[in-house]
Amino acid sequence: MDITKISEFARKAYNDANCEYDGKEYFTHIDIVAMVVTKHISIFNTLKDAEDTLAAAYCHDLIEDAKLSYNNILDASSKDVADIVLAVTDVNEANRLLRHLNTMGRTVKDYRAIILKLCDIYANASYSKEHGNSMYKKYVEEYAYRRPIFKKALNWYPDNINAYELAQFWVELDKIHWGDKAIIYNGNDTVTLL
Repeated sequence: MDITKISEFARKAYNDANCEYDGKEYFTHIDIVAMVVTKHISIFNTLKDAEDTLAAAYCHDLIEDAKLSYNNILDASSKDVADIVLAVTDVNEANRLLRHLNTMGRTVKDYRAIILKLCDIYANASYSKEHGNSMYKKYVEEYAYRRPIFKKALNWYPDNINAYELAQFWVELDKIHWGDKAIIYNGNDTVTLL
């Protein structure tokens, strides 16, 4: 798979659709998501899963924001990449909470999509926190209901995920959203904020 070619395809599509991120080129966001996927690529137990998820990182908002179709992504990449993108694409709903909840029902069916969505969540929260964006508070609130659902769902895929690397990723996600106040007790999903 040619990740560079997929990245170039995605950049052109976002630019052609005039997508922006905080007043900047949309690839500002896409590059951050791809960087997070790359940083945590060892979560995956196979090279194919790692490559498919990285390719999907570049394309993950093409349906939602650039109005491309599943088939457009399929033609530019592969069925696995297009499936991952579709699994993280928000469904139409009346409000943000329902949109997230209904989309998560689709996302949890593919461990690669869950990891990609967590990388997207990481990118949005870290960027908004660093830049003093008002969305940071909303991202923290949303993480509180997304975290337990994604964490539970990832338990369904023990053969596909490196548990140690995933645990390290959860620590980073928790720190971004909750700062140093988050204490995670090993052996269960309890999080206590001091």
